[in-house]
Amino acid sequence: MAFTEALLARPPEGVTYTTYIDALADGTLVERGRRPKHGAIRARDAFIFCARGIELALRRTGLLFREPYRYLTVDPDAFDLMHSHVFSLRLIGTDLPLVMSAGFPLSVLYEDRFHWSHRRVLFATWMEHLLARTFGVQVPWFPPRTAALSLVQSDHYRNSLIEAGADPQRVLVRTLAIDGVASEPRPGPPRTIGFISTDFEGKGGRVVVDAFRSLLTTHPDARLVVVGTDTLPPDLILPDGSVEWLGRVSRSEVLESVFPRIDVLVHPTRCDSGPPFVILEALQRSIPVITSDLVWIDEGLTGDGVRRVPVDTEHVSLAMADLFDADTYEDASRAAVALWESRYSMDVLAGHLGDDYNVALRPLA
Repeated sequence: MAFTEALLARPPEGVTYTTYIDALADGTLVERGRRPKHGAIRARDAFIFCARGIELALRRTGLLFREPYRYLTVDPDAFDLMHSHVFSLRLIGTDLPLVMSAGFPLSVLYEDRFHWSHRRVLFATWMEHLLARTFGVQVPWFPPRTAALSLVQSDHYRNSLIEAGADPQRVLVRTLAIDGVASEPRPGPPRTIGFISTDFEGKGGRVVVDAFRSLLTTHPDARLVVVGTDTLPPDLILPDGSVEWLGRVSRSEVLESVFPRIDVLVHPTRCDSGPPFVILEALQRSIPVITSDLVWIDEGLTGDGVRRVPVDTEHVSLAMADLFDADTYEDASRAAVALWESRYSMDVLAGHLGDDYNVALRPLA
């Protein structure tokens, strides 16, 4: 949703986007194979309806990942190209060029966040390949077959698709971006650490608290703000008087009230891809970031404004202490906003996407 909002706010030059929901509403996009509210299934949709029934039944067994396929017919007079982010789909009755994009494979998500066993993930991935081939569906996290281009968010992801047989010319690294205006660099010295996530454990919240406790031994006036998690884990003991636990707040409150209060964002995630949006929002506001060395995170998320470290207390604590040095902090703040301007602003991404769409509109070799 955030990616779509960013594209709508700042589309490539000459590009007009119509969202999935709007296209369904105006009839320029039709989802096939669903039972109509009134009347019988049309004969031409009978096969698709059966295919969907088989697929959904298999997914309910837990043998496959939960995300269903979509079967779509697009009005070729309404659009020149279709860009699908995350959805697995098959276009029926149209030859529109298709651009797919995804952050990382579902297999990684299910193993790291949903804690499926490695064997179960391997079997589900094999089943997904088989089903996608049988029904002619393009899965965004598989090598492109029917898609003209596949846009991924890290070199690691691109290389893994190429190793799986993808044409290198059809897989491009295109990171995420956010719209807006860059903030002035912050003078420091830093005082407040921020952790912002609704997934406290998966995004490294416990490591942040433990590392912050270590930071207090050398910076007793430091403060930590934890945002996004309603319930304090019962076994987690917070340092007295130095941690503010805000729970869930609105996105506007995070942007307008929380970010102005924090000096360093710490996001040692165990399960993420590309550049997480909360990191981009921090960089835009000249806030240096500490994050993990996860391979699925965009390799361009680096430099003096970002510390990428293993997800453990020692490394995160050392990174905090480094950024709490007054001279280091001022340089890191300048580097943080410069990184956003050069790589993660919508001006930059829109230019790349405009070029990508022109490539996709050319006939496949």
